[in-house]
This record gives sequence, structure tokens and C-alpha cells, in this order.
Amino acid sequence: MDRFTIVQFYALLRREVLEHRNLFIGAPAVVALLILVATSWVAMQIDETQLAEGLSYISVLFDGLSPFDMAPFFMLLAIPFMLTLYICSAIYLINTLFQDRKEMSILFWQSMPVSNLQTVLSKVFTVVIVAPIFYVLIIFAMYLIGMILLTILVVSNEVDLVGIGWMFLAAIASLVLIYCSALVTSLWLLPTIGWLLLFSAFAKKTPLLWAGGVFILVGFFEDFIFGTQYLANWVQSRAANPNQYLIFEFQSLLERIFNYETLFGIVVGSVLITGAVCMRRFTD
Repeated sequence: MDRFTIVQFYALLRREVLEHRNLFIGAPAVVALLILVATSWVAMQIDETQLAEGLSYISVLFDGLSPFDMAPFFMLLAIPFMLTLYICSAIYLINTLFQDRKEMSILFWQSMPVSNLQTVLSKVFTVVIVAPIFYVLIIFAMYLIGMILLTILVVSNEVDLVGIGWMFLAAIASLVLIYCSALVTSLWLLPTIGWLLLFSAFAKKTPLLWAGGVFILVGFFEDFIFGTQYLANWVQSRAANPNQYLIFEFQSLLERIFNYETLFGIVVGSVLITGAVCMRRFTD
């Protein structure tokens, strides 16, 4: 890949982020603000004696422990961000190629030396690689602000600061787990990414209805003709259990990526993404 191609691809990624910053920056920022406000409100409702005891317990709990061992504890705080990322990604994927065609911007990009493959891949990379980075940065900012507020509470209640420092290190270590979880989830759900992009490129109107309607129709014909429900069971098996793609231990990362089910999903998703690239050639 030459330097010009890299610059082109970077420009495409930058365009996606700027045009959809409300989904990838605004949404997690609102979630972080709500969490900070809610946490501050709860802290103000607690009696000072109980608050001091709770802070002391936290300090003792984290004191001297490995941040990597305690990092999974903070995955609970990441759940609202992960859910927001999934919802925003689905909204983005089902509308992105459809919106290009609707606004006729596809004609502008086709007039440039940018291929359909580059354009579609830029949208996949935006969801899989780039968007989680912004979410992790915003979570880091939330942790930093929370740490400052917590330090003020600890100092005002004369609680030992040592354990609080270890807790902050564990929170920082959890950011790696959060990003890895987002990456593994994207690979695990790559068939969904490809399916949404395919109908975003295909539909002239209401791409979400097309994507959902065709899926239901295919499942109905499978059940009606063959008397089986392999499609429904396969989709349920991939989406029903978050433990299949959430990373709580660093040692399990490679195992989650390099297994039959994940690799098979990557193959199916790649086929659907290829279909979206081909479908994009047929414009209004």
C-alpha cells in the first residue's frame, strides 16, 4: 500500500468521523456526563460517616493489588458505553451508504480516485477500529474527572490515598479490556455489520425495514421449506451471550479471536461486505 493510498484512506476515515461525530463522540460524552452526575448525586445523599467508611473500604480493597487483576471490576462501568456503541454503530451502518446515495455524494467520491472497496472498508474500519478509540478516550476522561472528585472526598474525609491510586491504575488498565472487548465484538458480529451495509447500499428507501424484512423472510422460507431454524439459532447463539465476546482477562484475547466460531463469522461478514462493495456500483 503506497503513501497516496494511505492518505486517501485517512481522509475517508476523517470524513466519517466528522460527519457522524454525534454518534461516535457526542453520544458517549452524554453517557459519561450522566454517570458523573448520577454518581455525584448519590454521593451527596450518603451520610458523611458512611461515606468515609466506604472510601476507606475501597482504599483497603485496592491497596497493593495488581491493576491488571482488578481491571475487570471496571468493566461494569463500561456496559452503558458498550451498549451505546452497539446502538450507534447499527444506526451508522444501516444509514451510511444509503445516505451517500441519497445526498448524491457518492457521485463526488466516484469522481475522485477512490474505489468502492476503499469507501466501504473505511466505514467498516470506522466502526471496528476508530469509534471504540473515541469511546475509550471519553471513558478515560470520565475516570480522570471521577478520580479528581474522589480525591477531594478522600482528603476531606481524611482517608488514606494509597489504595485510591491503585484503583485509578486498575481503571486505566481496564481501558485496554474495554477496547479489546469492542474489537472482539465487532469481529464476532461482523456478519451483522456486513448485512446492514449490504442493505444500506441496496435499499432506495427505509434500509432498516429491508434489512429486517429480508432476514425475517429468509428465516420463514427456511422453516417453511426445510423445517429447520438454523439461521435463527445461529443468530441467537452469536448475540444472546455477551460472555462470548466481552474480554475480562487479557489471557483470553487470542482465544476469543482465533477460534472456529469467530473466524467463521469473519468469513460470512467478509462475503456480505463484498456484496455491499458490488452493490454500491449500482447507483441512482
